[in-house]
Amino acid sequence: MRDNGRAPAALSPFEDVTVPAMTSLSHPAIDAVLTTAATLLGMEVVFIGGLTEDSFTFERVHASDGIGWDIPSEGAVLERAGTLCHRLLGGAPSSTSDAANDPSYSEAAARSQFGITSYVGVPIRDSEGHVVATLCGIDRDHVAIAEDVIDVLRQLADVVSAHLGPLVEEGVVIRRSPEGGWAVGSDSTGDLTSAMVLADLLAGELQPGARPARTDAPLDEVGQLRLSVKQLEHALAARVVVEQAIGVLTERQHSSPREAFERLRKVARSRGRKVHDLAKEVVMSAHDPSVPLPPELAGRR
Repeated sequence: MRDNGRAPAALSPFEDVTVPAMTSLSHPAIDAVLTTAATLLGMEVVFIGGLTEDSFTFERVHASDGIGWDIPSEGAVLERAGTLCHRLLGGAPSSTSDAANDPSYSEAAARSQFGITSYVGVPIRDSEGHVVATLCGIDRDHVAIAEDVIDVLRQLADVVSAHLGPLVEEGVVIRRSPEGGWAVGSDSTGDLTSAMVLADLLAGELQPGARPARTDAPLDEVGQLRLSVKQLEHALAARVVVEQAIGVLTERQHSSPREAFERLRKVARSRGRKVHDLAKEVVMSAHDPSVPLPPELAGRR
């Protein structure tokens, strides 16, 4: 696919890297992220696009039922220079509700190919901060996306980042750094465990749903946004308790945070309980030894 002769934009705001095909996007947390993004944006199609230096791949695609047009299929590959995401990474605005008349997006070949009127996108980074993918929404109608909505979309992109490849090498102990975040050895990795916990909570708390009905009533749109944000806020609040429980188990069982989280999640699932409910009991047990816990979570290994 050619880009009507237009030279690709220079990728000044975001780093341009070549990455292998992503293999970690089948986790249910990714389904939850796409569902949440679709509810948040109210757009017909939400997708994760993988990037190489020259190509763009629709890695995951979430589409509303009965939208009546040929949407990009998962695995479809385009020339990167012809995509709207390439322009986003080249410095174009994060969203447009009139792509055909937006000079930043009008000449993108993918815009005319799929009949895109509205677009929004945010970068997805790997653990070293390189841009390796994008989380995006597209629609044939005019859909304006507010900046506070884009901020939530960026948080969802951080959840996706936690699932791109192994988070930490097996056997490596993660410790809190004095400046905050996690440190592996002498290298700061960012709060990867936090992102992993949030992803798991999103997967457990959110269920796929249909596209919100489009309406001209602002209150309905605001109400839908508030619902989506409340779902994410609930997961964020639960994450705090889970991270506290991870700290207790890490100290109690002389394990890494990653191992502690995996153990907590496994025990919760085997007993049909929610992770954050069991996490509350673990935190309580740090102050009250009489709080009953499953044997896998009590005492040292």
